[in-house]
Amino acid sequence: MRKTVLGILTLLTIVLTACAAQKKKITTPQLNYVQMWRTPCFGKCPNYKLEIYRNGLVRYTGIMFTDTGIYEKNIGEAAAEKVLRSFEKKRVDTLKKDYTVLISDLPGINFIFNYGKTTQNVRNAQFGPLFLRELADQFDLLINKHPGETPKMNADWQMVSRSPMGG
Repeated sequence: MRKTVLGILTLLTIVLTACAAQKKKITTPQLNYVQMWRTPCFGKCPNYKLEIYRNGLVRYTGIMFTDTGIYEKNIGEAAAEKVLRSFEKKRVDTLKKDYTVLISDLPGINFIFNYGKTTQNVRNAQFGPLFLRELADQFDLLINKHPGETPKMNADWQMVSRSPMGG
């Protein structure tokens, strides 16, 4: 009887130890692309899109109340990776698709995240978690824009099209 109890306790200890060693690791999908769109307001809020690709390409599309047109520059893969990782660390893949608009006249922030074959849209991010507004402000630094400033293109950017629609 004593050997049976000792055997069961030993077996139980082995099983529990093995289970504890196999912790589930949560993997964050790798982002290939992020687009941020600052939407217009009823006034003269800058309306533009900013996109970053894993290969380092950054595309700015100025629509209204800012430098209009499509501009591009390459910041390099390492710099792009750093920006995309800042989004991955916040687990943006777990966000809601839409956050409730609390004030209709505020400019909006919308995001599009691409993980390979999966695309995720997040609308009205300014009413979502605080880190989304912080990430949007960090994203704006790619165009040398600080919060509250209107984006202005400089010599680092190459104009692709005068029209925000391309062509």
